[in-house]
Amino acid sequence: MSILSNIAVPVAKLVNIKKYKEKDFLNPRRDTDFLNKKFFDNSLNIEEQFIDGFQMLTIFKNNSKNKHIIFLHGGAYVMKAVKGHKTIIETMAKKYNLKVTFIDYPLAPENDIQKAHEILIKTYKKITLKYKDDDFFLFGDSSGGGLALSFLQQLKNINDVPFPKKTVLMSPWVDVSMSNSKIKDFEKKDPLLPLNGLIATGKQFAGSLDTQNPLISPIYGNMDNLKEIFLIFGTNEILYPDCLKLEKLLKTSNGTKVKTKIGKNLCHDWILAPLKETKVTIDEICNFYLNS
Repeated sequence: MSILSNIAVPVAKLVNIKKYKEKDFLNPRRDTDFLNKKFFDNSLNIEEQFIDGFQMLTIFKNNSKNKHIIFLHGGAYVMKAVKGHKTIIETMAKKYNLKVTFIDYPLAPENDIQKAHEILIKTYKKITLKYKDDDFFLFGDSSGGGLALSFLQQLKNINDVPFPKKTVLMSPWVDVSMSNSKIKDFEKKDPLLPLNGLIATGKQFAGSLDTQNPLISPIYGNMDNLKEIFLIFGTNEILYPDCLKLEKLLKTSNGTKVKTKIGKNLCHDWILAPLKETKVTIDEICNFYLNS
C-alpha cells in the first residue's frame, strides 16, 4: 500500500465515511438536516427564506462586514449538506465576521442541473438586491465547486447583477463525464468516491444535456474574465487529474487570476474532516476573501 493510501484511509474514517457505492448515489438519503437554522450558534443571526420551495439561509453577526459569501455545498449533486459544511459557515461568520448565504439548491434524482441554475440565479438576484451594499464572493466544494464555476461562466452574460469578486473552489467536480484517461490511476487512491457512482449521478443530473455541456461540466466552458479564483484540491482524490487540467486552463485564460493549493497526501474535500490542515485552509480561504 502506498504512502498516499496509508494517509487517505484514516482521513476517510475521520469524516465517518466509507467508500460510496453507485447505489448510494442513485438512492440518496433525505433524512439529514444539518443546516437547520435552530442548530446554529446563538450568537449568529439567521435569516431563512425559500425560493420555489428551496431553502436559503443568510448567517451573520451584528457587526459583520459587507463581504458576503454565496455557499454551494458538495455531495455529488445528490447529497444534502453535512456537519462539516455548517462548521465552515460558522467559522466564516463568527471568527471572520463574514456574511454567508447557504443555498440548498435542487438535487438529483428529483431535479437536474438546469433546475439548479434556475434556482441559483433567482436566489442570487434576490440576495444581491437585498444586500446591495455588500461585495459578493462564491464558495463551492466538490459538486458545489463545479456548480460555482459554471455559475460564474453564466454570470458573465447577465448584466443586472454584481459579478463575484473572488471564488473558492475546493476539490471541484468540473467534468461529470469523468472521461479524463488519467482518472483510472487515481480511482483506487481515493477512499471516498467511486468512479461508477460519479458517472451515474453525473448522467442523472445532466438530464437532457450532454455530460460535457459546460452548464454541468464547466471545464469545457470559457475561463476568461472570472476574476480571482482560489483552487484547492488533494493529490489523493479521483478528481486530481481534472483539477490539474482546470488549473492550467485558468492560468492561460484572460482576465482570470488563479491561486492554487494542493494538499499533499490528502483526499477529496478534506476540508470537511477534523484535521489540522482543515483549520489552516479555512483560515486561508477567509483571508483570501478579506484581502480584497
